[in-house]
Amino acid sequence: MKKSFITAAIAVSALFITSCDKQSGWSISGEIAGADDRTLVIEGFNNGMWYVVDSVKTSNGEFKYNASAPADYPEVMRLGMDGQYVYFPVDSVDHVNLIADAADFTNSYRLDGTLQARNIRSIDSLLNASVGSRGVLTTIADTDLKHQLFNKAFDDPSVISVYYLINKTLGDQPLYDITNPADVRLYGAVAQRFANERPTDPRTKYLADIYKRARMANGEVKPREFVANEISIIDIERADVRGQKHSLAEMASKGDVVILSFTAYNMEASPAYNVVLNSIYEKYRNQGLQIYQIAFDGDETSWKQTARNLPWTAVWNSTTDSNAPLVEYNVGALPMTFIIDRQGSIAARVADPTQLEAEVKKYL
Repeated sequence: MKKSFITAAIAVSALFITSCDKQSGWSISGEIAGADDRTLVIEGFNNGMWYVVDSVKTSNGEFKYNASAPADYPEVMRLGMDGQYVYFPVDSVDHVNLIADAADFTNSYRLDGTLQARNIRSIDSLLNASVGSRGVLTTIADTDLKHQLFNKAFDDPSVISVYYLINKTLGDQPLYDITNPADVRLYGAVAQRFANERPTDPRTKYLADIYKRARMANGEVKPREFVANEISIIDIERADVRGQKHSLAEMASKGDVVILSFTAYNMEASPAYNVVLNSIYEKYRNQGLQIYQIAFDGDETSWKQTARNLPWTAVWNSTTDSNAPLVEYNVGALPMTFIIDRQGSIAARVADPTQLEAEVKKYL
């Protein structure tokens, strides 16, 4: 799981972390010895991307986070302190308790409260011990250890442990490699289990796509078979600065070419990115070009300051909205752009804004 941060506080499954005592959703609390008055960061995981949800300071080493709403699906979260992380699962109104030591934050901790929390702690304990004694590459090459961990995680009835494990990285290296046929079979088992048990979970499609990519990398699936499953639009409906809701599917049904833009206005790259979009929009709007831009800023006021000056449809994914659009479109980093053709199908995914105009012109 390559580290990537969206510095805005955006939502995970309609979650917003607060320091209030009243619990309406899941929560985590605990004590970190030696961490008096330290800032802790809580982050969510979106299919390959970690992003900041909120931050809270300890008081004499003690801390507590309460979510304002239950988790819609089991989630993987992590608590960060000075670039070190402890990973923990949440579901519905779970409460997780952490006891740790600031001097050895990632190793000397106890995670409790749910079976899933203990399971993930056990997985990380085994991996940390192996990496500490043998190194990253030897650990990744240890097929017996990987199968032991996989079987342990797969037994978790909530499936969050195996989702966490299959996405695990050690340093910059994935623990399970999609170019390794043995690991691909494990990906397939996870994807199938999600399809059977959690068909509406946004990660089900993500896992199916990863499995298809893995099979394609190993020559088991022809490229056109994979592409054929990637063209469907998934509707997004969010409100603009006036509170008026806009449907992506409705916009795409009118026969125009639509640029679907995922961004966050407070990111450093955002102004330059919007300059590119504006240049393209001004050139081709009279030829039937539309832009549907969804922003994942945590501060509504600052989002509005930018959005009200934009000439295209600009909507906000608020802190109480689901992060489903990021998951469903497999957006691993912001900004990210898609092109929807006049037939209402996703025709291209463009990560490099400098290539966007050339791609747009193909479909006008």
